[in-house]
Amino acid sequence: METELIEIEMIEDRSSLAAMSAKARSNGAELVCRRCANAEEVIAGVLVMMEGSEIWALCGPCWRQLPQGSYIV
Repeated sequence: METELIEIEMIEDRSSLAAMSAKARSNGAELVCRRCANAEEVIAGVLVMMEGSEIWALCGPCWRQLPQGSYIV
């Protein structure tokens, strides 16, 4: 079984997250957790897929469940 690894950037900086949230709101959207879809939770980080144009916003509880310093599967 072949595995395709993709490069991601993890954004945790509060000022960057605030800027991303403001940009989303200006386009009529809102950053909501990709994993649990709870719109009431505060977004704690964003995963940016470097090979494509996809981003995943994650709330605090879901962000803390990510393996740190490891591969994300």
